[in-house]
Amino acid sequence: MNVLSIETINKEIFSPFGDIIEKTNSNKKLTINQGTTIRHSEISKLNLNTNDGDSYISIFSGEPRKLPIEIKILEKHPLATQTFLPIQNFDWLVVVAQEENNMPNLNTLRCFKVYSEMGVTYKTNTWHHPLLVTKNQDFWVIDRINNFEKNNENLEEFYFDEKDYVYIDLNV
Repeated sequence: MNVLSIETINKEIFSPFGDIIEKTNSNKKLTINQGTTIRHSEISKLNLNTNDGDSYISIFSGEPRKLPIEIKILEKHPLATQTFLPIQNFDWLVVVAQEENNMPNLNTLRCFKVYSEMGVTYKTNTWHHPLLVTKNQDFWVIDRINNFEKNNENLEEFYFDEKDYVYIDLNV
């Protein structure tokens, strides 16, 4: 069984795939609203290239997968970034891979533990696994939607050959 270890996430190691959203990653810190609010600004740059779609905020409700977690699909969004902001105070996981010839390079798969106070923005064209939670958990999601497309232009999926499945064991 191919086991993928869980790494601790930080800004530097996640930067090829996107941004970590947390206060310490702001590019500017401003006092606003008559001195009653600190704005932690410019934390994550969004690319919501609409291409006849629209930018929306949605709520995704994730459910835990059976253990060990089986990684057999990745997806990417070629037109726009996708941002996940946890609503509940639970840690969660992301799995990403680098791209090679418009396909995910499975030799570069990485799994990161994302702490409850952090969100992530996947860069455009970043291969990632669909939402992975360890408890029922809701997320604010900011992304591009076009309900009139026959095929979702902002979603490409890659299905692993069975021999290439990878597993995450939370008990390790």
